[in-house]
Order: sequence, then structure tokens, then C-alpha cells
Amino acid sequence: MFFQGEDGEEIINSMWHGIPEDANADRVWMPDEHAQGRVAIAANEIVIDAHVTDALELSIGDTVKIGAGSSSAEFELVGIGYHPLHVFMAPEGSLFPPEEGEYVVGYLSELGMSRLTGEEIGSSNTILLDVEGTPSFDLPDTEEYEGDEIDEIKQLVSSSLESEEIDARVRDRGQNEPIEVMRQDLEGAKRTTVPFTVMIAAIASITIVLSLQRLVQSQSKEIAVLRTLGVDRISLLQGYLFAPIVIGAIGCIIGCLIGPWGMNWMLDFYQNIVGLPITEREVPFSLYATVVIPTMLVVFISGTFPAWKASRLDPLEVLSGQSEMRVGSNILRKLTSWMPTTLGLSIRSSVRKPIRLAMTFLAVGISLMLFGSIQMMSAGFEDTLVGGIEDDQSWDAQVYISAGGEYEVLSWAENNSATAELIIEMPLGMVEDSDGVERLFMMVGLDNYDSGMRSVNVLEGKTPDEGSDLPQVMMDEGAMNFLNWEIGDKQTVLLNGEETEVEIVGITRGELSRTMYFLRADLTELTGVNATSVYLELPEGVEVDSELGEISVGLVERQTLLNGIKSLIEQQTQLFQAIMYLGLLFTIAVMLNTMIMNVAERDFELATLRVLGASTGRLATMLLFESLLIGIIGGIVGVIFAYGGAVGLAASFSSWQFYVPIVLVPSVAYQLLIGVIIIAVAMTPIGVWRLRKMDLVEKVKDLSN
Repeated sequence: MFFQGEDGEEIINSMWHGIPEDANADRVWMPDEHAQGRVAIAANEIVIDAHVTDALELSIGDTVKIGAGSSSAEFELVGIGYHPLHVFMAPEGSLFPPEEGEYVVGYLSELGMSRLTGEEIGSSNTILLDVEGTPSFDLPDTEEYEGDEIDEIKQLVSSSLESEEIDARVRDRGQNEPIEVMRQDLEGAKRTTVPFTVMIAAIASITIVLSLQRLVQSQSKEIAVLRTLGVDRISLLQGYLFAPIVIGAIGCIIGCLIGPWGMNWMLDFYQNIVGLPITEREVPFSLYATVVIPTMLVVFISGTFPAWKASRLDPLEVLSGQSEMRVGSNILRKLTSWMPTTLGLSIRSSVRKPIRLAMTFLAVGISLMLFGSIQMMSAGFEDTLVGGIEDDQSWDAQVYISAGGEYEVLSWAENNSATAELIIEMPLGMVEDSDGVERLFMMVGLDNYDSGMRSVNVLEGKTPDEGSDLPQVMMDEGAMNFLNWEIGDKQTVLLNGEETEVEIVGITRGELSRTMYFLRADLTELTGVNATSVYLELPEGVEVDSELGEISVGLVERQTLLNGIKSLIEQQTQLFQAIMYLGLLFTIAVMLNTMIMNVAERDFELATLRVLGASTGRLATMLLFESLLIGIIGGIVGVIFAYGGAVGLAASFSSWQFYVPIVLVPSVAYQLLIGVIIIAVAMTPIGVWRLRKMDLVEKVKDLSN
């Protein structure tokens, strides 16, 4: 598409569809309130995909200039709509949508397509078959194979093509990549909902247990008086079981009230990411019940132990003050005897209740799993993919060409002092997995893997060599994991419909989709294709111009691709930010609860130390050391939990179409560890404030007992 921007005429990578007015299987979707105009009918009319109209500031009635190959023409914009092949706005063979307005899809009438390309009306490079009924097709995100019915039809079509000696690729509904990427995203979101919910429930459970235990402890004297007055244990148990029920009921009511608002916010956000309207937004009653019932059970069960403990208190022990008298461990005293007094006392005080301390570490770990796993996955994702394009590739523009079109591009490069490199990229590879399911992969052919414009991150093995008996190839780590292949294996694959045996010599990293790398000469010999695109390294002052656009079938600039990937990662991270910050909030709450309970449980000991002459500053230092100890150990536990969560999260999103590698980025681990330590230390002033407000006389009056 030729677009008149601020700096003059710009060329935008585009795809054009020719769709008859009365099309049945291939139609433009124009939902009410989310689309404008009508479908294209006349030879000079076009519908532009709604993903890009706002970015390009296009509206009904505008005239747009588009091209295909070496021809171009002007069309009137009569509609703005959507298409099922472009629910995910990325060029074929790529899973990364470029920046808004950098990839355009338009829908012409069959008359308009004939006018643009010069082909006869009725000519087509794609045929859609709508058979009677709805035959089952395989869903790539499931382990079960559901494509038996559609396979019978595909076999008939393939046989007909072979008998007519027509070279073509046959795909079914389950191999529509944009749809399957969206389906995989949905299934990944469903799978992550369960662990996230379990983690939130676990943190809530631990917090409720610790808080109710503290409540029971603070009311121990009142409970003892009630027991002395004849209140039985069952009544006390029932009374303290009522507290978690009230907590759960209030929480569920608040959740049910703000839940629909949060749902709409997330749907609006997701709608902005994919650019498709989400029209169904009703929340069924069954969903409310699915959330409320388990929540109430978790809260009730969490309150059972503190309530049982309240009913088992011994009135004599509590009222005599013996419950506040604790003797330290001789083993701990010996182990910490070489330390400074304040530090040794801090350590002995921190580990006095190991079970509660372990629960604190567990809660911090789960909280950081919520917060850190998303950060780790995003950082590793960006480091692998973005870093690979930024550091390992030097091309400035990739020019897509038709058969034999590379010579014109090479001539343009020579005239403009640009460096050029031919490349083959074809999504026409196919292999059967262990379940007999046909999997598609990208074939890439490069001249040089060491000094070319596109180097490859070789994880294991080596790059392909020339002159071998079998074509040597490298495969990405995602495909190797799914297929259980090893370096040195000889495997049979389908390349452009032809069975070919290849030797696996290396494993690569940095590809989101499944990819097999060849030497370009080998791939040319196997497919008969010399090049599908040309990499250009442009000298300073030289830019992509209209001449280059007219001799190509599409253009992608590296910076535009990078911006698109970064934008996608940022948007996906933002989608999880609510969960991330919920995890951070839980971490703060757990640390605050721990500090308050540490001080409250040791009111008697701390008051005694102050009466014996210990300064507030000395005790504050002790609390600071305790916070540092809890922060450091809790941070280490949290980083381990976060890494495990990132691995699990990536596994839930990964499939044959979409593989997410996990690379531990040290900077993220350090940030998480330092963050927990800062939160822990920040709680110290609260403990010091409580220390200063302590009534020493009230706390130590039972010392005479």
C-alpha cells in the first residue's frame, strides 16, 4: 500500500483478498457497532481491515493507492471490517504483528482483484471448499486427534490434485494459524487460571490462619475467663468458626460486585491487543457459584485450626502468666554464642516458632511466584527473541519477492550501494509427530550462518555443511522437544509436498514458531525455489522507496519488526499486571503481618528487656536484623518459586504453534530478591512504633508470678 505520510509517500507491507459479493465460505465480517460501510462490489472499491484504519486515519470515502507486484491502482474505501484469516494481524509465516499501521490487509471484489493484478476474473491462488455438514478437524492444542473426518476429505482433494498434476498445499480449518494462535492463547489463559487461583487461595489461607492465631492469642485471657465462667469448648469453637465465615462472606460479596467491572476492563484491554470486538460479555450464574463456593470452603477450613486452638486453651496456664514465659533453646544459644548479642538474639527470636516462620516463607514464595513468574517469563522471552534480532541480525529491510523477482531487487541494491543477501522462507514443511498428527513448520535457507546478515543462536551441535550425503539441517528447540528428536537423527519430512530425508546436526533457540534451517543451496535443490525474499543492509542516507515497493510483493523493516515484538510482549505483560501487583500486595501484607505478630507475641520479652535497661534503638536494631533475615531467606525462596512458576507458565502457553523458552535473566532474580528485602526492612518502623507505644507496667506486672 502506498500511504502519504508526513515524510512523503510511504510503502506499507500489505495483503489483498479478492472476494466475490455473494461469497459463502470466504466473507468479510462486519459486526454491528464495530464496523462501517459495506463489502466491495465494483472494480474500484475496497474494504480495509479495521485493525489499521485508526492508525492510518482512514475513513469511508477515502481514496487509497495499492499495489501488487509491479502494478498499482487507486480504490475507493467503501467499508471497514474484519476477516477470520486475520484475527491476529501478522504476515503469513510470522507470529508477531508489526506496529499498528505497518501491515495492511484489504478486501477487494473479484472485479477489483482482476483490475489490480491483470488476471482473468475467476482466477485464484486459493480455493475454499465448504462441504456438507461440519466434519471434525484436529485441534492442535489437544493431545487427542480429532481430524479423522476431515482427513478423508483432504485425501480425496489431494488425490484429485495429483491426478491433474497440480502442485498445491491442502489445509483444513485446524491449520488456520491466526485462529489457532488465538485458540492457544485462550487455552493457555484457561490453564493458568487454575494455578493462579490456587496460589491466591493458598496465600489467603496462610494469612487467615496466621491472623486468626494472633486474634486467639490476643484474646487468650478473655477466653480463659469465659472457660472459668463455665462456657464449654464447643461454644467457643462455634464462635471462632463464625469469624472466617464472616470474612469469606464479605470478601465474596465484594468480589461479586467488582468482578464484572474487572472482567470488562480485562476484555477491553484484550480487545485493544488483538483488535477484534468481543461481543459476548455475560457472566453466567454458574461461574459465580464456581468461584464463591471454593472460596468459602478455603476460608472456613483455614479458620478451623485457630478456632480449635482457642477451644483447647488451658485457663490456669493463661491466667497464671505461664503462657507468656518461654525458655530459649540451648542449642540455638550455643550456635549463636560467637555472634554479637543483638544479632544472636535476633536469630534466636526469629526461629523460635519454626512452623510459623516456614509458613511465612511459603507465603512469600507463593506471592513472588505470582509476581515474579510473569516478569521472568517476559524477560526471558524478550532476551531470547528481541535480543536475537537486535544482536544476531544486521539487515535493515526484508523484501519479499515473487518467483524470479530477486534480480530486480539485487539491481536496486547495486544502484543504491546496499548489501543484499538472498533467503528462502517457506511455511511448507510438514512432519508427523508420535501421535500421527501432521505438524507444519517453517523452512529457512541461508547462504552463511557465521557471517551473514542473519546469524542463528545454535544451542547445541553445529551449523549445516555442504556436500553431505543427506541435507544437513538445524531445528529449533521447541520442535526438538515436541518431536523427541536428537542431534544425529536422520528423519523423513515433507518439504513442499515431497518426502525428504534430512540429518539433524544442530538445535537453535530464538524462534517462536517451529523452524528448520537449511543451507540455501540445499533447499533450492529440494524445492526448486531460488529465493523468497532478499535481506538488504542499507547505507546511511538510503531508505526504502516506492521503486523498491513496486518491484516487491511486500516489505518489512527490522526496526518495525522489533517494535512490534516489544509492543506485543509489553501488552501481554500488561494483561497480567493485575495478577503481578496482586502478588506484590500479598508480599507486603505477609511481611506486615509477620512484623506485627513478631512484636505482639513478644510483648512480654521486649518489655522485660526495656525494663532491664535495653534501649529502644538496640531493640530496633534487633528487629531490623530479624527483618533482614526473613527478607533474605524469603527472597531466595521467592526467586526459586518464581522460576518454577515461570517454567510452569511457559509450559502452559507452549504448543507446536507457539513455544515459549525460559531463560533465567539474573537481573530479574536480583530485582525480586532486593525487592523482598526492601519490603521486609520497610516494615521495621512499624515494629519500632509499636515498641515505643508499649505500656511497660502493664506488660511486666505478671513477672512476680
